[in-house]
Amino acid sequence: MWLADAPGTDQPVVDPEAVAQSILDGMERRPVEIGMAPAPLDADSDSMGLVGAPVWMWVADAGPTTWGPLEESATVGGVTVTVTARVEHVRWSMGDGAEITCTTPGEPYRTSYGVRDSPSCGHRYERTSRGQPGTAYEVSATTTWTAQWSASTGVSGALDAGSLTSTAHVRIGERQVIEVG
Repeated sequence: MWLADAPGTDQPVVDPEAVAQSILDGMERRPVEIGMAPAPLDADSDSMGLVGAPVWMWVADAGPTTWGPLEESATVGGVTVTVTARVEHVRWSMGDGAEITCTTPGEPYRTSYGVRDSPSCGHRYERTSRGQPGTAYEVSATTTWTAQWSASTGVSGALDAGSLTSTAHVRIGERQVIEVG
């Protein structure tokens, strides 16, 4: 606790961490929009990836409210508290038991890249999604936020900023090749 004035005066006692928590609680943070190649079914109902082919994942709407940083300040009882919140990582649950953790928003796929692995956040399915509900894997992207705060009194700290989750569905098939000899 920091007291703006000596005890016994009319100045309120300011708890900088409580002020920081209040600032964090008021910050608008939203789940990310999932970007994937192959495209999620809600974006393209005919989309289908292939077993063994690279899958690219990225945050399609990376910005202050979905990835950070967000920074806000408030002054209470003569103490100014500043909070900076940002995503620490995104955990992709691929629906096949695999989980991939990425510390960047990822790189969007472009058709000119052809069939190659994502340089930042990718996966390869080993089985089709045929046996899954709706014949598609449910993919979730969970962003874990961190928040740092500092006060004009010189104290600082960290807050648990929580997690937000988005989901999408992706269909994975297989290509059969017949050799004629």
